[in-house]
Amino acid sequence: MFSLQKILSKDDKFFELLESSAEEARNSVQALNRLVAAPDKVPSLEDFHRSKEADKRITEQINEALVRIFITQLEREDIEMLSTALYKIPKTVEKFAERFIISSALAKGTSFFEHTKMLEAATHQVVEMVKKLRTGISVEKIKEMNGVLQKVEGDADKLILDILKDLYSGKHEPTKVLAMKDLYELLEKVIDRCRDAGNVITHIILKHA
Repeated sequence: MFSLQKILSKDDKFFELLESSAEEARNSVQALNRLVAAPDKVPSLEDFHRSKEADKRITEQINEALVRIFITQLEREDIEMLSTALYKIPKTVEKFAERFIISSALAKGTSFFEHTKMLEAATHQVVEMVKKLRTGISVEKIKEMNGVLQKVEGDADKLILDILKDLYSGKHEPTKVLAMKDLYELLEKVIDRCRDAGNVITHIILKHA
């Protein structure tokens, strides 16, 4: 059984900060889902920018704490790596939102339902895995949780192959093909960012098992 509480002092802020960062990642995906679910509504980047900036501030707080707090056994690079991986999730989501708004006319009528389901599942799993750093978890269980993320990522890979097959069928306008390919690849990248965060958490737990 692994627990960061055996490594970090009980009064540190790392648990809180990492959990907050994971929650901001999930918040950004929830905002993305609202955006694609209501394409006729006047879109805004405010929610996405807010999540990214909040996560950026959390990342800065983690970096500042790493300078002030002496950490035994756990390598500071591991916390920095996880913090960076988590921040990349809302950052990538914001990129998708920007492109979606720009190409909203071309994306009109397109369903992103399968992707939004995957994104919800992936960010939920990331949040739960980060929480396990505080409460403790066995190596077998964290591998099982990370396996869920790997499956989501694999399903996303299969989905985009089917999508590309349709986009390249010749029945779509070239401009739409380019715009939709860009959007779908960004959605896939968000899932990849979640997978990366899960791999970092698994790496930390395996290292200190």
